[in-house]
Amino acid sequence: MKQLQSFVYVSTAFSNCDRKHIEEKFYDPVFSDEETVTLLQHSQRNEQALLLPHILNRKPNTYIFTKSIAEDLVRESSAHLPVVVVRPSIVMPTLTEPFPYYTNDKNSVLSAGAGSGAGLLRVFPCSKDNIPDMICGDMTANCILAVSWSTAVSSESPQIYNFVGYESPSLVRDMLKINICKSRESKESFEGALWLPHITLVENTYILFFLYYLLHLLPGLFFSFGERYLNRKPMIMKIYRKIFFLSKTLHYFLFNNWSFTNDNTKSLLFK
Repeated sequence: MKQLQSFVYVSTAFSNCDRKHIEEKFYDPVFSDEETVTLLQHSQRNEQALLLPHILNRKPNTYIFTKSIAEDLVRESSAHLPVVVVRPSIVMPTLTEPFPYYTNDKNSVLSAGAGSGAGLLRVFPCSKDNIPDMICGDMTANCILAVSWSTAVSSESPQIYNFVGYESPSLVRDMLKINICKSRESKESFEGALWLPHITLVENTYILFFLYYLLHLLPGLFFSFGERYLNRKPMIMKIYRKIFFLSKTLHYFLFNNWSFTNDNTKSLLFK
């Protein structure tokens, strides 16, 4: 590929989240791509299920596991290709472009905000001092374009860019509190709410499951019977099922905080 001037791989800032401080450099994966493929080819599904916790090591899920492997593949190609890695953290709605608050993501942390504003999400697992690292979607796109340009015009450009917002911290509990207050103030949102918006953040697993059954499952079953009585398509229990799996997916990230090095990303501002 003689005309290739830059190749940008978009990873995630949490690809090495088994470390508390993440620098702008490559890290060795748990297994290389060849080792992973060999392991999968020579094992049955039931064996893979048993080995999965040992394979992941300290990685929270297969998404993070495969992201670290993909970064290692990019590193191997860096000797003969102009490759670079951008690691954005949690991508939120846009700041200005194409217009403020634009997003089409329905399966991330935004779902928690929407659920709490509608009065459906009543209890959520989260550390009280959890600080989610978030950046705007349009700023992420701008960073990717800037990195691509920098790589094309300079062969000395860095290979890793952590695009993060940890220097402007905000607690999850404060975010949800503001979201609920705004939902109550908005006439449109309040009229569409199923219950009065309120949420309880829980750290203890046993209390979490107790409150989940009390505030989610039992009311969900009640509303589900109402939907059947009115001959409406059952939706409430599906929503609560999605909320439950969302909380399981985010659990690791809601009880941990990270710090990052982002000097390479900051340097783009002066080019």
